[in-house]
Amino acid sequence: MTAGNEAYVRGNYDEAQAAFQQATLGKPDNPVAHYNLGTALYRQGNFREAARTFQASLLRHSEEAAKHIENTLNRSSILYNLGNAQFKVGDLASAIDAYQQTLRLDPQDTDAHHNLALALQLLKQQEDLAQQQANRTTAPKTEPNDIGKAETLRLLERFNENENRLRQKLLQQQRKSGYRREKDW
Repeated sequence: MTAGNEAYVRGNYDEAQAAFQQATLGKPDNPVAHYNLGTALYRQGNFREAARTFQASLLRHSEEAAKHIENTLNRSSILYNLGNAQFKVGDLASAIDAYQQTLRLDPQDTDAHHNLALALQLLKQQEDLAQQQANRTTAPKTEPNDIGKAETLRLLERFNENENRLRQKLLQQQRKSGYRREKDW
């Protein structure tokens, strides 16, 4: 096992990131090196950089597949983790696309199904809230259905409560379904 992998397994993500960063410099066309770096960045909470690194891994994976070079990393794992990173930075549309691509490659991936459903639901909630806000700003001030600041705050609080209930429900489903994959390599 490489030093980066050992550090990652121990939970020392700073050390793992440094080792994986060196691996990407030593083998810039190796998709596994970029993927591993992305997982370390993700674990550190650096989701934007993790997404960028997973995209670099995807690009190199495509080039490697075109050259018919055997590798141990499958494309669906990269896409799944890319979707997770995009989800964390709030780019739900991109996350949905990544999860859908994952499912095209691996229709049995229950984690991707779960995350896709969550991302779709949150995106719909965001769109509904944006539509409600747009309707309020375009409505004349004298309209009897115009709601005030207190009602808006109440609606936002209800939205947050619904989101928290959904997260709790999804967490319970995750716990019932058993072990969740952390990293594939």
